[in-house]
Amino acid sequence: MHDIMESRNRRILVIDDNESIHADFRKILNHTDNRPSFSNSYTALFGEEPESGNNEFSFEVDSASQGKEGLEKVQRSLQNQQPYAMAFVDIRMPPGWDGIETVKHLWEVDPDLLIVLCTAFNDYNWNEMSHELGSMDRWLILKKPFESIEIRQLAASLTEKWDLARKAELKVKDLQSTIGTTNRKLEAFRKAVDSAGIVAVLDLQGTILEANDNFCRLSGYSREELVGQNHDLVLSEHHPPEFFDELYLTIEQNRIWRGEICNRAKDGSLYWVDTTIVPMLDEHDKTESYFTLRIEISERKRLLGQLRTQAYHDALTGLPNRAAILDDIQQAIDRSDQHKFALLFLDFDRFKLINDSLGHDKGDELLQLIARRLCTTLRATDQIKPARLGGDEFVILLNGLASYSDATRVAERLLETFSQSYQLGSHTVYSSASIGIVTSDYAYQSALEILRDADLAMYKAKESGQGAYVVFDQTMREQVQVRMQVESDLRNAGSENEFALFYQPIVSLDSGKMVGVEALIRWEHTEYGLINPDDFIPVAEETGMINSIGSWVLEESCRQFAHWTNTFGPAAPAFIHVNISRKQLLDPEFCTFVEQITGKYAIPVGCLHLEVTESLIMQDRLLIIDSLRKLKSMGVKIDMDDFGTGYSSLACLHELPLDVLKIDRTLILNVKEARDYAALMHAVLVLADNLQLKVVAEGIETHDQLILLQALGCEYGQGFLFSRPCPADELQRFFGDQPDWNKQFLPLPVSAFMN
Repeated sequence: MHDIMESRNRRILVIDDNESIHADFRKILNHTDNRPSFSNSYTALFGEEPESGNNEFSFEVDSASQGKEGLEKVQRSLQNQQPYAMAFVDIRMPPGWDGIETVKHLWEVDPDLLIVLCTAFNDYNWNEMSHELGSMDRWLILKKPFESIEIRQLAASLTEKWDLARKAELKVKDLQSTIGTTNRKLEAFRKAVDSAGIVAVLDLQGTILEANDNFCRLSGYSREELVGQNHDLVLSEHHPPEFFDELYLTIEQNRIWRGEICNRAKDGSLYWVDTTIVPMLDEHDKTESYFTLRIEISERKRLLGQLRTQAYHDALTGLPNRAAILDDIQQAIDRSDQHKFALLFLDFDRFKLINDSLGHDKGDELLQLIARRLCTTLRATDQIKPARLGGDEFVILLNGLASYSDATRVAERLLETFSQSYQLGSHTVYSSASIGIVTSDYAYQSALEILRDADLAMYKAKESGQGAYVVFDQTMREQVQVRMQVESDLRNAGSENEFALFYQPIVSLDSGKMVGVEALIRWEHTEYGLINPDDFIPVAEETGMINSIGSWVLEESCRQFAHWTNTFGPAAPAFIHVNISRKQLLDPEFCTFVEQITGKYAIPVGCLHLEVTESLIMQDRLLIIDSLRKLKSMGVKIDMDDFGTGYSSLACLHELPLDVLKIDRTLILNVKEARDYAALMHAVLVLADNLQLKVVAEGIETHDQLILLQALGCEYGQGFLFSRPCPADELQRFFGDQPDWNKQFLPLPVSAFMN
């Protein structure tokens, strides 16, 4: 018995169908924690230092992926006389037993096994779980996601509880076996039990027959006030009637009952005791009284409460955290259909800029000011619950709405509040909010679904401009689903050979002949047909697929150009234009790739024009200009596409290594309608001539536009007037006897458009 009393059982079984969960538990529970905080927590819980002198505290962790496998391991552990003290059991483990069924099977073979049920959203309500598993003396619920310290604290607490229960059971059994022996041995044992815990002996009606000093001290009653009174004297109203129904049923069947009970002292204060009740049998094996051995665990319960509070509150702002608000949202969803509620998702504009420029300390201070302003504006109640999700993202749950319009009124009040400045030390900063609103008007089943849609609405608000709110509607989710489908299909488009190149002629406005072509990618989707690049290139850029797509476009363009040159000779286009992306230019291997491709197809580098947009250059100006200069030094021609759509190009045009300006079609469309546009076009052409740049006018669609551009002296043009983009074999009709689009148009003098 001495060895059993001195040893500690730290064996733990994890039953979960997710292998990564097993690894997480091993990492958490096998980790040697030398921090003083853990040692202090252990000492506060159990009144003693951890087992070894260097504060090391670890567990022996075993795992099973299904309930049946877990049952087999428990049976084997009992056969080997190495039982598990506790088990962490996942509530959902399809397709086998769920957590409830697993626990019931485990207790059939090992009723002493302590259980922690791990769940994110419980499939059972409280009454169902209590009915299935009985009172919570042998099981607890742990909500996901959980903290490492929470797991280790539960492991420490429950394995210690298992040890204490075994020791108490052994002590009680030893007491029963020694009844009838000498009074000296009985007295010695009683002294040992008295010193170890709180002891009382009750008759079959619950009347207190004996009470030790520890019982008197903790309850605040004298021995005279306790003995002869019913034990109900110290009961509190903390436990439901079902709790005691299960207790009485157990001891009436002459079985030992173990559990945690909250009692009330004489002064009205509550205290918790870990209780073991053992039936005392007479010589005929009939119960004649009950022996109760208890250990006070009030401090342990307080610490566990603190851990739970920490697990459900944001340390920086003091607001409820993600786990807490998800629980509240789920409760709102689970109410009746008549219950109206809304969720507001807040993201603060310019927070990253403030955080990066002023430092994380100031960023944290700003978040605290935001939380304070949020609480002051809303006056948080049971119906209004603000929370911080993380970073600069906050949510507000509005319960019990009379009308959904109340949610927009709250959003408007918040926008006004957050439009005001913040004082961070000597810095005055502004951080307006973008708010997404979603209401219970939609049939939601889970908190994550409503949080997802509120997030979508918030991003729509952010797109519409700073300091705005947007109410979610179904089309937003549909747009996201379409975008996700595009991304998924796009990943397979290359391997399925679904990309194709179309070519549009570039025409000399002086001779009327085709002199070059621009290569334009198209996606021949198996279900939706031909898809324009405007519908998938932004997705490719966001997902990082643009580099591989861009490399394919460049190589295929060069291959086709070389084929035309070798097949048609002088009748073929003299040069080819290819669009490139920002990520391609930022790739340090891009220049080498261009050199390899032009060498592979024997293309004079001067025949290759790489087109970059004005906005692209300005995003990473220094890095991109450096890359463009390297390409320029190789002999590649550099074109600025969409010229005239931005605001910075004129100021830095002389810094860029350009050969061609491609005038955006928006300027061409308006040039016939207003004299100012014609004057602006004329100024651009003069500027290009002074900088020795060629000019290509894009988007020529009418005869009037062509005549005006000829009159202004523009050299090249492209647009639907000449040809829409078409496949390579169709473009070949322009080779040889090319159409002269100029023959039917007589150029007018420029003065006709300038006066």
